[in-house]
Amino acid sequence: MRTKLTFSLFLLSAISFGQSLSSLNLNYLYDPQQEVRLSMEVVKEASQLSILFQLQSNTNQNAIENYKIDWQQWESFNSRQGIAIEQVPMELPSVQKATKSGKFVFPVPEKPWVLVGKVTNTSSLKSWNFVQVIDSKYPVVGFIEDADGISLRPFITKSKSVTLFGSGDKPLHVDYHKTIFDVASPPFAEKQAKPDRFMFPDSIFTLKSGDKVSFDKEGLYLVQQDTTALEGFAFRVVKEAFPKFTKIEDLAAPLIFLCTKEEHDQLLDSKGDKAKFDKVILDITKDKDRAKNFMRSYFRRVELANTYFSSYKEGWKTDRGMIYLIFGLPDEVSKTGLKEIWYYRDTKARFTFVKSGSVYDPNYYTLIRDNNFMEVWFGTIDLWRKSRY
Repeated sequence: MRTKLTFSLFLLSAISFGQSLSSLNLNYLYDPQQEVRLSMEVVKEASQLSILFQLQSNTNQNAIENYKIDWQQWESFNSRQGIAIEQVPMELPSVQKATKSGKFVFPVPEKPWVLVGKVTNTSSLKSWNFVQVIDSKYPVVGFIEDADGISLRPFITKSKSVTLFGSGDKPLHVDYHKTIFDVASPPFAEKQAKPDRFMFPDSIFTLKSGDKVSFDKEGLYLVQQDTTALEGFAFRVVKEAFPKFTKIEDLAAPLIFLCTKEEHDQLLDSKGDKAKFDKVILDITKDKDRAKNFMRSYFRRVELANTYFSSYKEGWKTDRGMIYLIFGLPDEVSKTGLKEIWYYRDTKARFTFVKSGSVYDPNYYTLIRDNNFMEVWFGTIDLWRKSRY
């Protein structure tokens, strides 16, 4: 249910971490074993910004009520202290017992600041910090609700009923793109595909804000109320199994990073024939047990990449998704306003991603490529092919 409500913002005493936000290790953002996750989305309205958030518990050991969130305002990622926010967020309905959803409303800021949600397990006293930049130029205008409440995921399931909301009562103009987007280039590639700033749609239709609708065509959808502005919100319509890949015919494409061109062509040519597909995998791994471990491990990574990094294209195709697929969970993750840096201790590899968002995804990141990554890339690929990774 959509509710409009405006709060006043009250600020209390300064809170000091003793270190800046940019120096925090945020690798738990991409750790599937992490017990809790806080997702946030900024939605721009006429004179205010709504911050929608959802707290999710990933373990049965602790009920969602065992977690509290302390909200803070930080001037920047380089600040060493923040200011507590007294405003109590409005609670939003959530069907799932393991989740809790809410909403803040802030005035449009003159300059960007950082919202920090410090989540604490009140039993173990363990805590995690989640960050969201609050910027007046944020291009998201509108949001999606499904049967579980407000959806903060960038994808919805094919034929599933959802409700689309804009800002105000103007019609929603929906662009549909059936484009099959390119896979990320290796980290040592000299050239890289840049995210599209604007794409021509394959079809266009109109809805009313608050309309319940389902989508039968897989692909990318962009919803706008003002088609002359680079504002709106986008999502992908995906198969029911997504973020998992469960059909043989869907498994070939993500293996492009681990195969030679000839091997990958053979996988694509198998077209769902399991015997032909399995033969290529066995030729790579040389052993049935290694083949099983190879496929199980790799497609678990594909699922996680789709979960964490899906954007206007599937998560495994993005730069961060590619690095996550091959190298796994980084030992260290740090964020600044425009960069995200991943570090792997074993290989001493450090990958820097730069924010290069568009109306299709304001939080899209592009890898800074370097020829020096060639050795660590092929060394890791070799371990994968031997099923030793």
